[in-house]
Amino acid sequence: MNIDLNKRIRDFFSLEDFKDSIPLAALGARTCYNKGILEDLLNDSRITDAEERSNFLKRLALREHFSVFAHSFAYKSIGLENALVLAAKYFKSEFNPRYPDVIGVSLRHLVEDLPKERYDEFFKKMVKYDVPITPLGKKEHITLLYLNPEYDGYAVFFLDNISRVMTHQLVRHTALNYSQRSQRYIPEGENYTIIPESIYNNNLALHYFEVAEKRAVVTYYQLLEFDIKKEDARFILPHGRRTTIVVSGTLRWIYDFISKRKIPAAQWEIRQVANEMDELLKEQGIKIEHYQ
Repeated sequence: MNIDLNKRIRDFFSLEDFKDSIPLAALGARTCYNKGILEDLLNDSRITDAEERSNFLKRLALREHFSVFAHSFAYKSIGLENALVLAAKYFKSEFNPRYPDVIGVSLRHLVEDLPKERYDEFFKKMVKYDVPITPLGKKEHITLLYLNPEYDGYAVFFLDNISRVMTHQLVRHTALNYSQRSQRYIPEGENYTIIPESIYNNNLALHYFEVAEKRAVVTYYQLLEFDIKKEDARFILPHGRRTTIVVSGTLRWIYDFISKRKIPAAQWEIRQVANEMDELLKEQGIKIEHYQ
């Protein structure tokens, strides 16, 4: 069998294949550079305005900030041989023998695969695909932003009021995609630190916690006054600082995360997130058995 190993994403996928989820790439990007809550992001013109969004994403692509494009994902039937070649070549593509002629790839795969001289045409065309982000459900810490149940599925979540302690654990699940609030670019002035219940319910422990936390934050601002960059001053901040993060991935890998973190031995905060993800998917009629 002669297999053409030179086949590329752009030989089979076009921008139109991602038309239903393009704004999620912009939301992921703005999460990195925005200190606000989800409601602020959903009203950000770089997300809601098709032309402004296209120009914003083009600037990111030109700077090779490709990771945010992973939050837009599509499946396509392209034949077994082609699917196998792309699955072998492209990291975080999705191939499952249950659907042998189908491959799932992200908009990141396509954008990275395009020559820069095609960007003008590509991002100009993006303006015509303008599907708003309509959240599907919300729990205490999590909003389900998008869900595609086809094949191995795809879901995009927005997490808030969580600590960096939790996200340090979360990002170990490397099959998923992440866009997190940046401490390098966003000042910590209006932010806060998550306090574990065990500390909050112990008056003496809470006192020492709050004293140490306040000292760290004061030192952070003193460092800024000494013209230390935020990317260096942040070293003094507690791991417990509140953060926001967009998480996306196929349902097969999201359920892998849920199954590993719902167990009693998991740390309480990430276990809570896994349970809320599971509940949101169940509310949409998603059954884990289909994606295992």
